[in-house]
Amino acid sequence: MHILRDNLLFFLLSIFIISVDQFTKYMAVVFYAELIHGIEIFSFLNLVFVTNKGISFGLLSNLNISFFLGLISLAISMVLIFWLAKSCKAYEKFTLSLILGGALGNGIDRIYQSYVIDFIDFHYKGYHWPAFNVADASITIGVMIYIIYNLNETVFLKK
Repeated sequence: MHILRDNLLFFLLSIFIISVDQFTKYMAVVFYAELIHGIEIFSFLNLVFVTNKGISFGLLSNLNISFFLGLISLAISMVLIFWLAKSCKAYEKFTLSLILGGALGNGIDRIYQSYVIDFIDFHYKGYHWPAFNVADASITIGVMIYIIYNLNETVFLKK
């Protein structure tokens, strides 16, 4: 109970990310008919409907390993929970919470549906970044912040 109490805010952040991720994917299903053709939000942002059975950016999607990837996500999540509980650094707990929420959000989909729904489509002059979702964004942001902080601690602030 001590671990949960000391890290409650960070676990709540992960739960919030999972909730937002699952809700937005549910809404993508509800509005499938509109999203399949794409909805322009801004000149650089569309909402679309894409199913992804592979890893990031649809890689390995032809191998039909989504359930296995879901199990890997859950295993990684267990490691992240342990790491988060042992960490003493607030930034690390924050970044691990972002990554954990994203890993569980996508892991749940892979286990129950055998695919992940992606719906955010950034583009510029005809070049499209692969579609992604809230869980993907959370993982990416968490990893980027983690790397930046660690670079600052190890390279730039090293005396």
